[in-house]
Amino acid sequence: MSCIGALAVLAQPAFAQSATGAGADGADKALEHEAFAAEGTAPAPARRTLAVRQGETLAQVLQRAGASRADADAAVRAVGRSFDVRDIQRDDTVTVFISGAGSSARLTGFNLASGSERSLTVSRGQDNVFRVRELNTAMQRRTLRVAGTVGERGLVNAVRELGAPERAAEAIGEAFAFDVDFEREVGPGAQFELIYERINDARGLVVREGEPVFARLTTTSGRTITFYRFQAPGASSAQWYDANGREARRFLMRTPINGARLTSGFGMRVHPVLGYSRMHAGVDFGAPVGTPILAAGDGVVTRVGWMGGYGNTLDIQHDQVWSTRYAHISRFAANLSVGDRVRQGDVVAFVGNSGRSTGPHLHYEIRRNGEPINPMGVDVPQGRQLAGDPLARFNAFKARVDDARRQAMAGVTVAGGGGAVTAAN
Repeated sequence: MSCIGALAVLAQPAFAQSATGAGADGADKALEHEAFAAEGTAPAPARRTLAVRQGETLAQVLQRAGASRADADAAVRAVGRSFDVRDIQRDDTVTVFISGAGSSARLTGFNLASGSERSLTVSRGQDNVFRVRELNTAMQRRTLRVAGTVGERGLVNAVRELGAPERAAEAIGEAFAFDVDFEREVGPGAQFELIYERINDARGLVVREGEPVFARLTTTSGRTITFYRFQAPGASSAQWYDANGREARRFLMRTPINGARLTSGFGMRVHPVLGYSRMHAGVDFGAPVGTPILAAGDGVVTRVGWMGGYGNTLDIQHDQVWSTRYAHISRFAANLSVGDRVRQGDVVAFVGNSGRSTGPHLHYEIRRNGEPINPMGVDVPQGRQLAGDPLARFNAFKARVDDARRQAMAGVTVAGGGGAVTAAN
């Protein structure tokens, strides 16, 4: 075991929602079928359930399931009359029904389960008009806390070993990617804490799990950093903020990869393959082949392909000044091409060993006006500072999270896998 720690569960009262959960089956599936059948849809359409990917829109999910662009756009317009489709988040579940195949494929309808807020059933009538319905059930939200010490396998693995879901484990890496040098500050002995939510339906089935709301890290040097994950009014998604309401997200990430170790720094070095001194224009992160590589910032893809000693290489232009490069890639994200717009945190490629390389790693560069600079020391613009009503709402949210955290920490410790397990009611 490479970490020690605790898992705490704080159950909150069940509350009524105008929605059913993403994990619903049985009676809820019958309701879905009834909704589609009532509109006169084709019999026995093909059913496919997909989880929303990072940065993916509802229309893109529907097309990935086999819907035509025209059908997807029409269905999204129908949903938009009662639900802000920008609120759809990663890991929300969409169950899509398609009749026919190939050029004759036809979107029959779909069910969207977006967290605990609501579940929408969209069905296509005989008049080809998409209609939206809501299914009702009771939901329960639970707040869970994991806390422990980083071991030899790093921060993300330490969170996984305490039984936290993958989404929560990835989230703690994402939270500190802008502010922390993982190689020098997050070695064995660093302390962490993460609070995330689990949502169950009336039967106790997990609808959604792993949505983080709080993260704390005390580095090996004793520096403590605390963030809260909050969706500001009008924002399309939740972001990490410090205790004063300043966004943790910066213009560019220092480390666009989770759970990796820095294996080579920026500057002059003896090249491990060529054998002579030359400038190393970036930093290297050692990681297994296939480890996801994230876009360091919003931008436009300007290169996807082979580039000599760099091997498979991806370049992203972020604005007129800043660009980033990712090299020695094993493969790129599906259908990624020059001209595509990506968002910070999107998976754009995967670690490999292509080109002039001695082992699996990511070579990462940040360039300012075309000139490479040290990613570990670069001073890039910071995120926004909340003010006025958004700040007041954030402070109220922070107070609720802090209260849940205190209750979880006051729970009774019992035996459990991966460390101590604490439950508070």
